[in-house]
Amino acid sequence: MMSPSPRRTLVTGAGRPLGVELVRQSLMRGDKVYAAARNPARVPVLADLRAEFPGLELLAFDPADAASVAEAIPVLQELTSTLDLLVIAPAEPGLHDRVSDAARDEVLPTMSGTGLVEHYRRHAVAPVLLVRTLLPWLAAGDRARVLMVTSWLGSLAGKTQGGDYATCASAAALHMLTRALANDLIEQGITVCLGNPGNYATSPNDPAFRVAIDEAALGLLSQTDRLPRDRTGAFLDWTGAERAW
Repeated sequence: MMSPSPRRTLVTGAGRPLGVELVRQSLMRGDKVYAAARNPARVPVLADLRAEFPGLELLAFDPADAASVAEAIPVLQELTSTLDLLVIAPAEPGLHDRVSDAARDEVLPTMSGTGLVEHYRRHAVAPVLLVRTLLPWLAAGDRARVLMVTSWLGSLAGKTQGGDYATCASAAALHMLTRALANDLIEQGITVCLGNPGNYATSPNDPAFRVAIDEAALGLLSQTDRLPRDRTGAFLDWTGAERAW
């Protein structure tokens, strides 16, 4: 009896800590993984994972850069014709993004219309357009699923203080776009999950109250796997707890 083929998983944002951990956890559970980062060669841990796990392929593209996505599509076509899971992790900063600009657009006195629109494009619009681009692969997959990694800051009910303008607005927009997307993909048998990883740790020196990054990543993957099709578009914590919209 033949054993089932491994799940084929594409993870974007693999140049950032949570993206790397989502790649690692996917590999550890036996997936064939395609890890996408703007420049994988500049992420040494990806090379280490590739040496450890033969089921890892690296792709060079940024979901918010249409030209780089277009260049990556023929490469992906050579690697696989199907995807069973698409994980869209937090986006890498843009090529010209500066920390000072990101801070500027989070507070009322200094935020700019241009900065808010660019944040919305990169963090809300680009993920949904990438799903649309990859629909042929997902439609050919085995009961395919999409995990949009998001933030509790996108909750309107939970917004009880000022600030975080760009982050909150983009996350809330991603939630609505994803909810619409989930309903559009029902007929194709594709289930969509909005997953909040919580306040996760990115270094051993982070405060003890933060969630271990491996627990957050594995929790997100597990909740996406378990999500019933009739709950597509749900907004969940890594623990499975439902988040307020």
